[in-house]
Amino acid sequence: MSIEHVEQHADQASAPETARRAALLAALDVVQGGPEERFERITRIAREAFGVAGSFLNLAGDDLLFHKSQQADAVFPGATPLRDTFCGRTLQQDGPVVVADARVDQRFSDLPMVNNDPNVRFYAGVPLHVGADATKVGTLCLIDPQPRTLTADDVALLQELAVWAERELATGLDDDRIRAVLSGLQPQTVDLPGWTIGGTSIPHGIVSGDFHDWRVSGDAVDLTVADVMGKGMAAGLLAAGMRGALLARCNEVPTTAVAALEEQVAPDLSAAEAFATLFHGRLDTTTGILDFVDAGHGLVLHLHADGTESVLRSVDLPIGLHPIGIDRAVGQLVLQPGDSLVLVSDGALELWDSTLASLSRLGALYRRSSDLGAFLAGVRGRAIEHDPGDDLTVVVVSRDA
Repeated sequence: MSIEHVEQHADQASAPETARRAALLAALDVVQGGPEERFERITRIAREAFGVAGSFLNLAGDDLLFHKSQQADAVFPGATPLRDTFCGRTLQQDGPVVVADARVDQRFSDLPMVNNDPNVRFYAGVPLHVGADATKVGTLCLIDPQPRTLTADDVALLQELAVWAERELATGLDDDRIRAVLSGLQPQTVDLPGWTIGGTSIPHGIVSGDFHDWRVSGDAVDLTVADVMGKGMAAGLLAAGMRGALLARCNEVPTTAVAALEEQVAPDLSAAEAFATLFHGRLDTTTGILDFVDAGHGLVLHLHADGTESVLRSVDLPIGLHPIGIDRAVGQLVLQPGDSLVLVSDGALELWDSTLASLSRLGALYRRSSDLGAFLAGVRGRAIEHDPGDDLTVVVVSRDA
């Protein structure tokens, strides 16, 4: 294949393919930032295994090749024009590309890195594929200033290292997929005459260990706010499991629902050395009566129509710490016209001074907000100004005056 043919083929790389590659790189979120050991380990092993001058894990943008990980005596700049690289042309191939001596290989003999410093002679590269449609996003490659060849076993080893690199890259997509799934579990806005119910959840990391939910069934609304100990993926998955377990019991009274939930999820929490605080109640929208169970949560602010407030205290242990089979305390309150409940996770306390006084400040923010949307926007703004360093959930249940 001539140089002209190769470059023509490269120029004809489809716009949809380039767009997919750009979207995947954005989702992977690995181009920016410094070296990562998960990639450094692969390129380090590759260089040592093959005894070459350099090994690289490169990612391809629209017109630049980003050197995400490199093991070489001479450090390459962070990015190189894609068209002028071995890897840019390797991306046009379906499998491994091995160049024994680039000076006599018409596909690559014109490249600046062949004719100028670092005077590459030997190159071997494998395209890296990511995503359901196996889009090529980069390469794992070897270079050396001396001509050399690879055996079939050598090529197989390089391909195995490339598979490892692909799996490390795909971790970012897995995180995004889980984030999307868990974000999709957020409750939908409900149109409930005489009542306003809404909330927000802001994860500290990829996903939140908090969850909140509300389910309307006739004149009843099941309300839940929970906080799984810890942050990140493990806490998020445990929270999703708890939410599913409660969803299956949304027509049961709170004591029955929480007891069944605890029996189901306590082993998982124990295995993960975790626990969860939980507030779960059932609101009768005709009377304003809320029956509830508070499993170690204790972060519920009752704003009364007369301007006073009170905090609901918890007397029970969290889910995963409460002895199975021991009945939990049952609570009840009445939301009068003009009353509101503000239910939060402990991340809300970190918006101010980490004490229960923060609940009052949150209540004051709610009272002076024009509506629920303005209040939640205020909460998010406060979180930007004063990072709580934890997952943050705020839910409001308000009865019209």
